[in-house]
Formats: sequence, C-alpha cells, structure tokens
Amino acid sequence: MQNLWPEFDNEQSLSESAGCAQKQSASQHLRPTEQVVLSALREWLLQEYIVPYCRSLAATRIFRRCYWIDGLGGNNIFQPALSASQELAKKNKPISLHYLALESKSSKRKEASGAINIIFPKESGIIRASWPEAAHSLLQTIDQAAAIFTLNPFASSAPFTFEDLSPLYQRTAPTELCLLISHKQVESRILPFLRTPSGATAFTSLLRNDRWKSLLADSLDMKHTIDGLTGAFFDSIQQQHFLTVQRIPLLMHTAPAVVEPIPYTLIFATRRQDSLLSMNDAVCAYHRLLHEKSLEGVLTEAWFAAKQLERLAEVTQQLYQCVLQQGRAQRYRRWPDLRQQVLLTNFGQCTLHEYDQVIQKLLQSGEVRCEWRQKSVENPELEEQRIPGNEGILLWK
Repeated sequence: MQNLWPEFDNEQSLSESAGCAQKQSASQHLRPTEQVVLSALREWLLQEYIVPYCRSLAATRIFRRCYWIDGLGGNNIFQPALSASQELAKKNKPISLHYLALESKSSKRKEASGAINIIFPKESGIIRASWPEAAHSLLQTIDQAAAIFTLNPFASSAPFTFEDLSPLYQRTAPTELCLLISHKQVESRILPFLRTPSGATAFTSLLRNDRWKSLLADSLDMKHTIDGLTGAFFDSIQQQHFLTVQRIPLLMHTAPAVVEPIPYTLIFATRRQDSLLSMNDAVCAYHRLLHEKSLEGVLTEAWFAAKQLERLAEVTQQLYQCVLQQGRAQRYRRWPDLRQQVLLTNFGQCTLHEYDQVIQKLLQSGEVRCEWRQKSVENPELEEQRIPGNEGILLWK
C-alpha cells in the first residue's frame, strides 16, 4: 500500500532504503513530505496571494503596513518575504510587508501566556512562542495594521481553543486567515485527545456544539471521520461573520499527467473583497499551473494540452451562462456585486480577468447595457472595453 504520510516516518524509510535501488525507485512515488508541502505552500501564498493583496491594500492609501504571522512551523521563508517587501516598498503606492515566524520550543501548550518572555522583532523576524502563547501581546503590538495569519490549529497534542481564535474572529482591522490542517495530525493527535473528557469538552467549546461526537462512532472509516471533523471546524468558522470561508484543496504533481489531492486542508477566511479576489486568482493559477507542469515531457503532451484548453473553454462558457442567468434573475445593478456573488459559488475556477471578459461580451451582445455616471472623455473609442464598476448601472434585457 502506498505510504500517504512519509513526513512522519521519512527518516526510517530512508535508512531502510539506503543502497536498495528498488526501494529508491518506489520512493519516487511517495507523497511529498511535510517540509516540501510547507515550503511549496508558503512560496505559493507569498507570490500569488500575499503580494497581490498587499498591492490592493496599498492602493487604498489607508494601510502602510501588512504583517504576515506564520505559525506553520518548519523552514521559514525570510529571504523571499524580504525580497517581496523590498519590491512592494518601491511601488508608487508603497506598503511594508513584515514577516513574523512563530517558533515554539515545545509542542506542549503552556497554560499561562506570562510563563515565557516574548521578544518582538522591530520589523521581520522570529518570535519564540506558539500562537496561543503570543496571541495577546502580538495583536496589541500590530494594533490596527492589516495582517495575514497562517496557522495550524491542530499542530500540538491539544488543538487551539475558541479563546485562541476568537481575537482573530473579532478583530476589526483587515484580518486574513489561512488555517492549515494536516489530516495525519488529526488522526494521530486530535482523535486520541477527543476521546478524553477534557478533550471532548475543549473541542465542543471550540466548535460551539457537540454534534461532532457522532463522528467518533465510525472508527472503521478514518477518511470519513477526518473529513467530518475538518468540516465541523470549517462550519464553526463560517458562523463568525466573514464575507466568505473557503476550503481550498491542496494538490501536488505526483506523476506524469497526474495531479492529486494531498492529505491537507487549507481553510481561508476573509471579510474583504480585494482579499477574496486575490485568493481566487491565486487558487486558479495554482491549479492550472500544476496541470500544465504535469504534462511536460509526456509522450502525448500536445493532446493533453489541447484537452486542457477545451476544458477551459467549457468552464468559460459555463461562467458566461451563469452570469447571464443570475444577472437576469436577480436584476443586479452593479457588476462588482454580481461578480462577487457568482465567484463565491465558483471559487477558484476562473480569474478576475475572465470574469471581466464575460461582462464585456454580455455588453457587446446586447444582453445587458450599462449606464455610466460619466462618459469616457479621454478615449471614446475604448468605451466598449470599459469594465463596469460601482459607477456603472447594469440594465438587463
């Protein structure tokens, strides 16, 4: 049976396979280790989501700093984050990106946050504490600055409590949550914890209900149990008045022409439309790039690539019909509102540019027209290429 969790017994498997060509060949088909997953996740988030989102924050001219609070553990990403921050600072509308990595020396939870001395770096750096230990002081330090939190709520033998997360749920400044859940950690750490009286009480408090207990009865189907517990945690976040909470499947290129889900779940929560649009484009680009790379070098690469283009054309056509039907049915007056509503139910499938291409086609076909508050006087010939914003009123046929 294929090993789905090499990160937890990688050292043993490597020692056993030393000098054995057959086992070395087989190891090429193992799933990526935890360090590989974390490195790839951080790099993708930084380049495809965090940097574009910081640009949108800077465009408002309200926010001059954005903090990235990284509590995922493992290797940090200081140099790429520093390079990104330097590039953001050079823009016409600059913003500073500060990267703070949380590193706790112990996996055991300290009951009192005052038990350790927390030293905060002036800009970017390492904080020698876990999120539960550092949360209160850290949130006071960053004050009302925009912040992105990448955390693993189930990393230790005891999961985060509701008290650990509620300051993030209630924070009024721009707060973006990227919560990573390792399915193996749920199986090996959280399930034994939940079977204790104190663990059951703590998890019920975290989720604000005890409906999750029925999942423990199905001990034969571990995948169902893990998916159910992850889903229950996801549902509890949805109740916290975010604009959206999205469950993002993490994929990896595991073999030629093969892209598969890996046993991790990324939960993304935001209250800001620009953050939603940035993450949507990031997920869309991430999935498409993986599929493209999986085809490199295969014998029928051209055939696979043609099929990929066909699927993209089908998705775009479906998006066109969805926008048309929903726009007509609900008589949306503003394109940003309609685009957001369709995007929320089709998250990560099409880019913002593709959405705007759809409304352009609908305008050109006469299915909808737009009454502009102000005509384009700079170049009237480009009037048909304008994307309606809050200043344009849509009138459906």
